[in-house]
Parts: sequence; structure tokens; C-alpha cells
Amino acid sequence: MKTRLLSVFIAACLAAPVAQAAIVPVNHDPAGVGLNDPTARAPEGGNPGTTVGEQRQIVYQFAADLWGSVLTSNVDVRVGASFASLDCDASSAVLGSAGAWWIWQDPAFPIPGAWYHQALANQIAGENLNITSENPDYVDPDDVEIGSQFNSDLGQPTCLAGSGWYYGLDGNTPAGMISFLDVVMHEIGHGLGFSGFINKNTGALANYDGTPRSDVYTHFAYDNVTGARFDDVAMTNALRKTSITTPGRSSWDGDITKAQVPAALGPQVGIQISGSTTASFTAFGTAAFGAAATSANFNGDLVIVDDGVGPDNADACEPLTAGSLTGKVAFINRGVCGFEFKARNAQGAGASAVIIGNVASSGTPGTAPGMADDPTITDTTVPTLSLNLNDANAIRAQATGMQVALGEIAGTIAGADSGGRPLLYAPTTVASGSTFSHFDTTLTPNALMEPFINDDLAGNFDTDLTGSVFADEGWVLQSGTAKLGSKACDTKVPLYVAPGIMTGANLQAADALCTAAYPTTTGRKSCLDGFAKRLKNAGLITSTQQTAIANCSLRR
Repeated sequence: MKTRLLSVFIAACLAAPVAQAAIVPVNHDPAGVGLNDPTARAPEGGNPGTTVGEQRQIVYQFAADLWGSVLTSNVDVRVGASFASLDCDASSAVLGSAGAWWIWQDPAFPIPGAWYHQALANQIAGENLNITSENPDYVDPDDVEIGSQFNSDLGQPTCLAGSGWYYGLDGNTPAGMISFLDVVMHEIGHGLGFSGFINKNTGALANYDGTPRSDVYTHFAYDNVTGARFDDVAMTNALRKTSITTPGRSSWDGDITKAQVPAALGPQVGIQISGSTTASFTAFGTAAFGAAATSANFNGDLVIVDDGVGPDNADACEPLTAGSLTGKVAFINRGVCGFEFKARNAQGAGASAVIIGNVASSGTPGTAPGMADDPTITDTTVPTLSLNLNDANAIRAQATGMQVALGEIAGTIAGADSGGRPLLYAPTTVASGSTFSHFDTTLTPNALMEPFINDDLAGNFDTDLTGSVFADEGWVLQSGTAKLGSKACDTKVPLYVAPGIMTGANLQAADALCTAAYPTTTGRKSCLDGFAKRLKNAGLITSTQQTAIANCSLRR
């Protein structure tokens, strides 16, 4: 990571910006590939592009306009974008990566001496720090505040075969596909400030200039065992390391975010086991296949499966005896074959629900794994959840006489600690690209800044608690209404409403797209009306607001 040390006092740091942020994608791909891929592709989901590259560019610009309509800054935020071969195999993939290209610190910043992501540092300073502090005549069209890459191999035989990118803007991602918009929104979020710079292997604060320093993200990280923030003098490197590798121990301690947690998150749901012993497991993973698990469909006698074939006869990688699991909740060991393959085998034996327990030989035994859809399997309907190794071992130890039920746990919030702070991702084994700089996977509903893509995300109009985190860090969020066209026709639709609803931002991003794609008033109106209809159907705007949008769509 490139760093800069700002050594001069920034007099402008007290001036609050008022303009909507201009987030500007910078295409770093060469001709013919990535964002410039000329392969023909039919328009889909409100994306009018006719080639792969054009659709990718449209999605990226749409995401940039969404974030720009939520945040305020007098300084452009340039985001480098490209496609590359990222880590990938048949069952998992790195979809994207991003981060601040430069970071800054200054005694005049709100957290004196802490490192700030450059986009936020520029917003606080009211000027581009690269230009003013290094060279007043500095011009580099390829220089950016945020860098980002996306997986160019997705859907290939060795990279989640059968999947692929969905370039629609409507949130209606087909089964087995991955929303490019949700991933771009997520990755830009990292560059804007949702990432910390501590050493994940040692717990040490960032040391880029010879002095260990906190950063604006780490400043708000909280250890709920010691009751101290990560940059408190009481927090040693060892304590920080323990906190980020102990599920449920690290959380976000920003006042703005904590105030929004009750509205953003629902009650904690747990897998409740009864028998000779009782337990509740709240850190479970969900599946991208089958029916969603509910209290109505996820209950009954729990049975550890036996497929009769070693070395692990409980992995359900071989067919199970027909009728042997009728009406039962099947417990299956992770490993060897795919998650959905296991679930389908249990379904074929009559199981009403499935739990897949992690094993010591997996790469992340302390995590309840997310379970991706297998596009080669189309008939799985059984609800399926997963458990980490410790929780799975508690079931294995009891073995028989167990009943299971899925239900709410009174007095809890899903994905928050006892103080109402949202949890940060802290798997027992450090995941270099995920640990600490994400919300925990236990947040319910799923959050944009969790480490794994979820089918229920709606990054086109909902950023859940992410905006609140940014506000804690110092970003100023928009409080106005969406205004369309060159005459700024007011739709009366709020740009952003905490926690995370950005209906008006969606309209402004749509307006930019429709104006660029359709040169005639009729074409632009038809395009905008389509976006307004989807928002109305989602219950995000009223009939009166839809009429106002229709009227504004006639004014370029």
C-alpha cells in the first residue's frame, strides 16, 4: 500500500463540504479485455450495454454514482478499476479486492495522528492532498484514491463453473449468478473507509513512518472482553490479535452506528439443540441453495447420517438409504464433496432439513461456512445451515437423542454484542483479505460489508450500516432529495435515509445512466420510468413520488 505523510497543517480541515461527492471510475484495463471486452451481450436488468465491457463500465459508473449521491465531498474521488485472474477454484472465489491507494495522517484531523483513507482525508481537508502537498501542478490522469480489481475468470471451468457475473441494475440476480453491482458497491466501500490497517498476524498497529499509529477504522474497533477500543493504551498487540481471531469478541463502537443497529438488525436466531444436553448455536452459515431456513421448516429429530462408506461415513458423499431420514434433520460432516451435493443426498433420503458441520481439516474450521450454489444441481429444496467446528463437535459428542429447532433468542440482536455494537469478522484462523475489515457473518439481515456475497443483498438501494460506519469515521452523509436533469427537478425522494436506504441515490444514478444512454426525451423518460416502477414495487416510493419522478423525467 502506498502511503503519504502529510506534514503541514491543513487550515481547511474545519470546513464542512456540502457538494455531493463525484466518484469517478478510471478504467485501467487495456483494449479488448475486462472493462473493454467487446464480446456481444444482450441488455439485462436495466443495463442497456450491448457488450460485456460496456455493461461492466455501466455497472461501475452506477455504483460510483450511488456512493457519490450518499456522500459529500468537494474533492473528486477517483477509483481505478480493472479485471484480473484472482484466486479461484471449483467451490470458492475471490470476487474482487479494493483499498485506499494512499493514506494520510495529520495532527489537525479529527483523530490526531491516525491514518485516514485518502478519499476521506481529502474530504476533511477540502482539497486533493496529493496535489497541494507535493506539487501544485501535479496532474496524472491515472492516479487514483482507490484501487479495485475484479475476477475475470468467474464462470470458467476452474472458477465456480456454471456461475458468472450478472450486470443488471435491478437486484434480480438469477440463481447461480453473482451481482456485479453488489460486489462493486462492496469494494468501493473498502476504499472509502471500511478497512483497518493493523497487522492481522501480530495485532500491531500500522507502522508506515517508524511510529505505530492507529487508523480511523481501527480507532472504532472495540474488544468486548476488555471493554477497550483497539487503540486504547490497555490494548496490547497480543490482545488485538486475540480479539480478531475470536468470533464475537471484536465489534464496532461508533455512536452513530450503534444508534442504528436496532433498526438495521433483527433478533438473533439460533439453532437450538435439546436432548441429554441443551445448547443454542447462533454463529451458523446459510446456503445459496434450497429453501430459506425458518422456524417452521427447520425443526425435528436430529440424526447424524451414515452413508456406509469410509473413511468418513458421515460426509454424505455417497447416496443414503431411501426413507432413512424421513422427517429428520440430517447432520452431515463437511468435506470431500460439495455442500449442495451433500444436501441433495440427504433430501433424497427424506430429510426435512440439513446441518453441515465443519471439520478440523478444512481451511477455516472456526467458521460456519457459507455454502455456494452448485449450478449443476437444480433440484435441491431442503433448507441447509452450517456450524463451525466447536459447535459441530458438541453435536457429535451427544450423537443420539437430539431434537433441533430454529428460533429467535429473546433479548438479543443478530450480529451485535451485548452492548448493541455490530460484530466484526473474526474467524479463528486469519483470512488475510477478510479478517477484521468486514462485518461478521452473523448479522441478520446480511450486510453489504460482510466477507461473503449473499443473495439477499440489494446494493442498488440499500447499504445497511455501512453509511453509519462512514459517518462515525467523519464522512458527511447527504440529507437532501433526489434532483433529476440539468434543471435539478426535485422528486422529493430522500437521497439517503438511515440505516442505509438510498432510494433517491438510486434515482440520481439512474438519471445519469438514462441521460447518457438515451439522447431523446422519450427514451430517457422510458428508462427513468422503469427504475421508478421497480422502486414503487419494492415499496420504496409512494404513488405521489412516482408521479413526481415521471414529471421530472420530461425535463432534461
